[in-house]
Amino acid sequence: MRSGRFPAFLSTILKNKLTYRVASLALRCFGGRMCPYQLAAAKGVISELGDAYSARKPVIFASAFVPTEIVYGLGAVPYLPEMWSGFAAAFGVSERGIDESEAKGYSQDLCSFHRCHLGLEELSLLPRPSAIIVSPHLCDGGRRSLYAHSVSAGCPFYVIDVPYVMTDSSVRWLSLQVERICEDISRRVPGLGLDRMGRAIENSNRARKIYLDVCQLRRNEPAPWSGSEALNYVFAFLSGWGSEWLIELYESLANVLKHRIEESRYPVPQERLRLLWLNLKPYYKSSLFEYLERSGVSIAFEEYSYVYWPEMDERRWAEGIAIKMLTNFGWGPIERRLDAVWKMVSDYQVDGVVQFDQWGCRQSNGGGRVLADFLREKGIPFLELDGDAVDPRNSSLAQALTRLQAFVEVMDARRQQARGAHLLSSLTRITQERGRDQQDDHRWN
Repeated sequence: MRSGRFPAFLSTILKNKLTYRVASLALRCFGGRMCPYQLAAAKGVISELGDAYSARKPVIFASAFVPTEIVYGLGAVPYLPEMWSGFAAAFGVSERGIDESEAKGYSQDLCSFHRCHLGLEELSLLPRPSAIIVSPHLCDGGRRSLYAHSVSAGCPFYVIDVPYVMTDSSVRWLSLQVERICEDISRRVPGLGLDRMGRAIENSNRARKIYLDVCQLRRNEPAPWSGSEALNYVFAFLSGWGSEWLIELYESLANVLKHRIEESRYPVPQERLRLLWLNLKPYYKSSLFEYLERSGVSIAFEEYSYVYWPEMDERRWAEGIAIKMLTNFGWGPIERRLDAVWKMVSDYQVDGVVQFDQWGCRQSNGGGRVLADFLREKGIPFLELDGDAVDPRNSSLAQALTRLQAFVEVMDARRQQARGAHLLSSLTRITQERGRDQQDDHRWN
């Protein structure tokens, strides 16, 4: 069943050049009311949407975790359909998109991010791609759903085959694939070439360096950035590498966080507990995060905000891209993800870990039991929160709130227990020191 009334003119608005001129003008006039990093993100997104929907530049669809340095280096606009499913949820369009895809026969057990963007194409709400690049190394559904877009658009479709383990030969093999794909796209899509690739890598390295400062600032207690908002900005982390606007965004964000720490202005001023959040979040309106903040709980960091790759060599850009893909901690043996999660737990001094189990996400959800056992051995509470990031009809808010409330109580109890153990340890140490002092006094006497 198709949900609600749908604004049929939305497609026309998206494809009208005037839309982006008006939006840019509005940002110039009223952008001063926004945080600088929010303004930088808005300007970057509006500029790229204008390029994509107005066909000023070729558009390359890419699945999540395909390094967008490739796309910027070719001179195209990256468009990640899964990411825009999240935006569709935020603007109340996702349900209609999902209904459209299911009406076309797509199964309900397919991740709703993919069902949504397949439906958005049926509603003529996506730009037309000139090429599509996918990598199924973390999301097999992305390969299948984006292939459907390539058939509809009649554009070239490329699959990057990422080896399971990182060796010298696997780096060479993957580098060669990346090089050949980029060369083929530059031949087949007018206006694209490889001459911008060095600049894209340079931009990526600059943004990475600044972003590491952001990550360092986020270790502060209390947390200087709202975790719910940070999860919204995962879109930039997935789609902005290689752009200039990402540099401006992270520079502005670093400055804002510094000022908040200096002025002691925190989203959760009376922070009692800190969380690490794994996977994504509901992108429609949800009171989960309001509850956490009211309870004095901060999301200190998110799994999808973690920098896992080294700086890249501009002259050996294909090798750098290959290493970036191979070092993704979600790929390969589960121990890689466990190590990354534990480093985040340690770096951000969290009291508990929540994994949002997105409907149909086999990559993340499949490791839930292993993660739970691993963290339990370390003494860190772990919660798997079932839900759907895109389709609110497939989530139970009341149940999720009940489980979160119980989890907060568990973390509280663990912290009280830890304080009691620390107090007992301190008293024991003081008693022992006094005993030694008394023995010394008797000896001198």
